[in-house]
Amino acid sequence: MTTDPTWRKDALEALAGERFDVLIVGGGIVGAGALLDATSRGLRAALVEQRDIASGTSGRSSRLIHGGLRYLEQLHFGLVYEALEERARLLRLAPHLVRLVPFLFPIYGIPLFHQAFYGSGIFLYDLLGARRDGGFSKHLRPSSAIEYAPDLRRKGLTGGIIYHDGVEDDARLALAVLRTALRGGAVAATRLHADKPLFDGERLIGASVRDLVSGNEFEIRAERVIDATGVWAANPEARFATLEGGDTFVPSRGSHIVIRRDRLPATGGLTLRIPGRVVFIIPWPGHWIIGTTDHSDSRTPESVSAPEDDVDELLATVNKQIDIDLTKGDIVGTYAGMRPLVGDPGGSTVKASREHRVAADASGLVRISGGKYTTYRVMARDVVDVSLGRTEARRRKSATAELPLVGAAPLAELAEVATSLERPLRDAAATHGQANAKWPARVARRLADRYGREAPEVMALANELDLARPLGEGVDHLQAEVAWAARHELALSIDDVLARRMRLAQELPDRGASIAPGVAAILGDELGWDAPRQAAEVDVYLESARREYGLPWATTR
Repeated sequence: MTTDPTWRKDALEALAGERFDVLIVGGGIVGAGALLDATSRGLRAALVEQRDIASGTSGRSSRLIHGGLRYLEQLHFGLVYEALEERARLLRLAPHLVRLVPFLFPIYGIPLFHQAFYGSGIFLYDLLGARRDGGFSKHLRPSSAIEYAPDLRRKGLTGGIIYHDGVEDDARLALAVLRTALRGGAVAATRLHADKPLFDGERLIGASVRDLVSGNEFEIRAERVIDATGVWAANPEARFATLEGGDTFVPSRGSHIVIRRDRLPATGGLTLRIPGRVVFIIPWPGHWIIGTTDHSDSRTPESVSAPEDDVDELLATVNKQIDIDLTKGDIVGTYAGMRPLVGDPGGSTVKASREHRVAADASGLVRISGGKYTTYRVMARDVVDVSLGRTEARRRKSATAELPLVGAAPLAELAEVATSLERPLRDAAATHGQANAKWPARVARRLADRYGREAPEVMALANELDLARPLGEGVDHLQAEVAWAARHELALSIDDVLARRMRLAQELPDRGASIAPGVAAILGDELGWDAPRQAAEVDVYLESARREYGLPWATTR
């Protein structure tokens, strides 16, 4: 059996018993952003999500907060400018989850010409706003580029350019946005499927939903309804409601591979230019994330994984410019997501617009589509504006532009938080026989990066529950983080914890098989799972993790 945690019981009671100013369907970054935006205006707002927060596209991105260099080639200057403004804002409002890091753009080809050609593009990137956070880009000689990334191919290398962009934890950022809204009085629940819209005559007044945990059905009443289901709205069988005159979606699959950090020596990230687009090598704790691809895909969003052809494409791109002979044997995990782009059916996904569209029909349904992760706050503001109408939107203005997210603190304070955690972690390590002398400092830093100002509360819970131990061998996560996820971060399954709260499903070669039983036991204490239920949850998790984050050639042969 399963016992709903208190937060979910309270949310279900409110959803069934109140009438809301706005109901949002979809718990990705844009849905969470719309919930926060509406709440910041003083509206009583609610959100339902059929799976977990950021379980779709918003938890499967390249984990970049950036303007988008390649959009300059398509002359989308406004989009780049807007995205760089939002990048600067997120560096202020969520510094524990978004960090500025250097990227090297290695340049091959005709000396001086290609340096000037690509240099002019990156200089324009600086002028559009990139310089505000990381300063102007810096041109390097070939010798300096090789010092940055020693395994760059020498043949044809004419130099390089260092610029800066943001790296973030996409799933945790979406969760932080939603939790900030909850602290402001919003209501949200996961595992609720919006089956169909409710009408009063021709006017949309809410949704009929089904609780996927209990099977119960009930109605949620709201003055306004926003469809933020993203790529799910592209599928007529999966969409919540039909929008008359809505935009056409061009679903685009973006695949990524994950390799160990020690496999590729480099000072920071790299941006590799290939015809029509770029591939990023993105720094991640202990790993590199390499992506992304850009291909049309007609599969249902919940079934998306990285196909072997995409993996081969990424490996070939890296090996063309970096002399490391990267193979499939170096890959520890993969993942893929579907972007809900707006364009013409059958058209190029590379050229499809990354700008967002807001559409509404006579029933009152409003849908947000397209866009990119970095500009989620603007997308959320715009969709709530349309939902309210011009007059009401002017009266109730968005207040998210300067609203810090849960856990946010200046970088200097985050460093102090990390330092303050080292002693209790060292004491815990001594108590539990943790021999690695570097473990306390490393884990303290990662706790501060994930939880910000809440990190001491996580440590207090660890001491209270006697869970201040590593989750597994070589894992820099505490057992207490599982309990914290269940109590404070809306986690209801092993997948919620390992795939999105911790990202270990993509990082551990065994997909977390060695630690899943321990995670199930802790979740069992929080959610009322008996031993058979814990074992069943482990089986369900491993099946989905291997399918979604594993190595496709290992599961299909």
